[in-house]
Amino acid sequence: MAQMLFSEKNLHSSMDVGFKGNPNIGSVVLNQIVNSDGFATFANSFEQGDKIFIISSIFGGTGSSGFPLLLKTLRKSKDFPNFANINQAGIGAITVLPYFRLENNEDSEIDSSTFISKARSALAYYEKNISANHQVNALYYLADDLTNTYENNEGGASQQNAAHLIEFLAATAIIDFCNGEFNDDSTVHKEIGLQKAGTSITFNDFYSGLREMLCSPLTQFVLMANCFIDQFKSMSSSDIAANQTLGLNSDFYRNSFVKNLRKFLSDYKEWLQELKENKRSLDLFNLSVGDTPFEVVTGIRPQSVRSFKSNYSLLADRLNSASGKCGSNASEDRLLELYTLATKRLVKEKFNF
Repeated sequence: MAQMLFSEKNLHSSMDVGFKGNPNIGSVVLNQIVNSDGFATFANSFEQGDKIFIISSIFGGTGSSGFPLLLKTLRKSKDFPNFANINQAGIGAITVLPYFRLENNEDSEIDSSTFISKARSALAYYEKNISANHQVNALYYLADDLTNTYENNEGGASQQNAAHLIEFLAATAIIDFCNGEFNDDSTVHKEIGLQKAGTSITFNDFYSGLREMLCSPLTQFVLMANCFIDQFKSMSSSDIAANQTLGLNSDFYRNSFVKNLRKFLSDYKEWLQELKENKRSLDLFNLSVGDTPFEVVTGIRPQSVRSFKSNYSLLADRLNSASGKCGSNASEDRLLELYTLATKRLVKEKFNF
């Protein structure tokens, strides 16, 4: 029976790095997901009112086969804890259509010339078996021109694709779904788009909804990252009154929490750099601002603030002002609250976000 359904190549193919563009194989393997430790952990922690969001591609094997099977399990299966809450939960999903090509590689089983036909076939199936049956509350679509070509590596450590605009935009669908209210009796279909899709994308190219969602928090985080990476010695010193007010002394700034935070902020800037250098480029920030921290948002000139130059003295002043409003108990929470309040005020003053 197996030889009738699968080719010899399929039968002897290793699944260590995914299903290599074979949804027929993925559908067999992923049907067992309910028996996994990961799914058990998810089910045990699920509570009434929680939402579910599924992220998948539609032009390969793992994502296109896994999405409908996972959805069927979530909606109909009773073989896991909290099944009643999970069966009735709000579910959103984004299905990512082709947005890159792969180089020809005779040693790889993946052929990007089949991406479009696989996506077309999967879309037809989704329309009939997911949208028509109202299996999800909201289904998002996203794609791009196939101008970007990656090395053809089947997976694992050798697959080193840089961060991409499409992946960034896909993440915004999660926020949109969590903030939205959707009817249980029908599936809402949404496409994510840009006002202008040139080779380089800035905040000005987003529609107003995306700008409102992204401008302030991303800019706040960049300002904080620059403080902790480029100006850490001065911003962590006792010369900053906020540090004295909140008891953030030199020992605190040497602890593991701050070290991990600095690593995370450094990774954030590395991620932004990858997005900026990719095609199409997501060019949101100037990532080398030196002593002018507010010359940071691409295409937006910072506004002047009376009595202050556009340097870190203004940032230090806003930290000091915010310190009196911090109500958190733990030192780690006070630090994050301090920078949240200060940078929120700054992006309003300097960029009107």
